[in-house]
Amino acid sequence: MDVLIERFEAYLAGIRGRSPRTVKAYGREVRAFAEFLAGRGGDLAAAGKAEIRAFVFELKGRGLANTSLGRALAGLRAFYRWRLKDGEGGEYNPAAQVASPRTTARQPLFLTELEMENLLSPESAGEAAGPLARRDQALLELAYSAGLRVGELVGLDLDDLDMTRLVARVRRGKGAKDRLAPFGRPAAEAVAAYLAVRGLLAGPEAARALFLGRRGRRLGDREVRRVLAARLARAGLDGAFSPHSLRHSFATHMLSAGADLKAIGEMLGHASLAATQRYTHLDLERLRRVYRAAHPRARDRGHDEPK
Repeated sequence: MDVLIERFEAYLAGIRGRSPRTVKAYGREVRAFAEFLAGRGGDLAAAGKAEIRAFVFELKGRGLANTSLGRALAGLRAFYRWRLKDGEGGEYNPAAQVASPRTTARQPLFLTELEMENLLSPESAGEAAGPLARRDQALLELAYSAGLRVGELVGLDLDDLDMTRLVARVRRGKGAKDRLAPFGRPAAEAVAAYLAVRGLLAGPEAARALFLGRRGRRLGDREVRRVLAARLARAGLDGAFSPHSLRHSFATHMLSAGADLKAIGEMLGHASLAATQRYTHLDLERLRRVYRAAHPRARDRGHDEPK
């Protein structure tokens, strides 16, 4: 089973171009299912929808949320879909026969424009002369300015940035689609300031990586989260914001400024317009608040404002 799952992970990474995070997550879900089956004397090759339903029921009994159950099913669906394509599976995808539990759609968590200004301000940056401080400023500016996923951000190489045209080449992003992500002048200035001292961090194992850690290796996702957490604390902002919140902020602020939804989706690397439309609800709420506050006939006189 280990060999089979490793082949599946290789397929996800090499053929499908999935991110390392997705590959790891899907592999983890399939391994958990394999262990569940082994305890019942079964295996992955012979499992059907009854076994998958029993697995989901057990996960639910452990108190896992519906979103976690949905992720487990997504991993199993991908695995058995690969088995069918590889010619080693049965006649159908058993995981596709099991419905995902309903989940309440969560609205993207984003910072306001003022909060972003505070987060990126010199006061929140602290001492900006050292290489680590300059690196932190550059990666946060670039993450927000280009709307990058954290994996895309730390995956950037030196030659992925065009400092003349102000675009970043995102290699094999989600869905195996390379794209060009534009960024602004403040981000370019922050990156240039970091590059001037990057050599103080550089190690032999990270000759190409743009953002480096303390040991001279490519910066990891966890370090980016720690950097953001520290900056949020210094700026007096909610610690619930994550690196992905910067990407949500990028999309929300672009939409609020009148940017075309399709163009925003292309910059974010979304595979479909539906993935970008989640931001329209946020902008609609903003427009409704403005309308209610400003229009003389937005509500009847003598009545409370409609909810």
